[in-house]
Amino acid sequence: MNIVLCHGVMGPDENWKTRIYNPTKGWKDWLQFMIELEHDVIMQRPYFPHAHALLMKYDEWEKVMDKQDINEDTVLIGHSAGGGFVLKYLSKHPKLKVRQVVLVAPWIDVEKFQPFDFYKGLELNNDIVAQSKQGIDLMISDGDMPHIISSFDKITKNIPDIHVHKFTDRGHFTGDELPEIMSIIKW
Repeated sequence: MNIVLCHGVMGPDENWKTRIYNPTKGWKDWLQFMIELEHDVIMQRPYFPHAHALLMKYDEWEKVMDKQDINEDTVLIGHSAGGGFVLKYLSKHPKLKVRQVVLVAPWIDVEKFQPFDFYKGLELNNDIVAQSKQGIDLMISDGDMPHIISSFDKITKNIPDIHVHKFTDRGHFTGDELPEIMSIIKW
C-alpha cells in the first residue's frame, strides 16, 4: 500500500503579496508521521506548481501526478483543490485503478472563480467510484466556506455512491492534526 497526498492551494487573499505557500503545514505532516509510524506505509507528497487559486493550471498538475507511483494499491488523498484535482485526474484517466480515494473538503470551483478552467472537463459520476476498489470517502464540515459547501453539494449530487463523513466545527480541516482520517483510510 502507498499513499499519494494532493495538497490544496492558497486562497485569493492568503499570502498573495508574498506568494509564499507551504503545502506541508498543518495535518499533512502529522498524517505522514502517523502513517509511517503506525502502518509502515510510504506517503508521497508531490508539490504542485502555481499553488494559488488564480494561477493553477491542470496540465501542470497532471504532469506532476503522472510521475507518482499510482496503482491498485494506492490511496489517493486530496485536500480542498487537491481533492477536486484527484476527481478530475481520475475522470481523465478512466482506466486508472486505485485502492481508495479520500477527499477532505474538496473544491471543484462551482462558482467559476478560477480563470484557467482548471476543472473544465471534470466528469462527476459513479464511474469514478468504480475506479477505486474501496470507494471514495468524502470528509466535510458544516463550518466550511460556502464555495466548499457548493462543491460538496455538486459532488454528492452527481456521485451518489460516495461515502460522506460529516463533521461539526472543523472548518476547512486546516488544524495541526486530523485523527479522524486514520479510521477512514481502509488499511
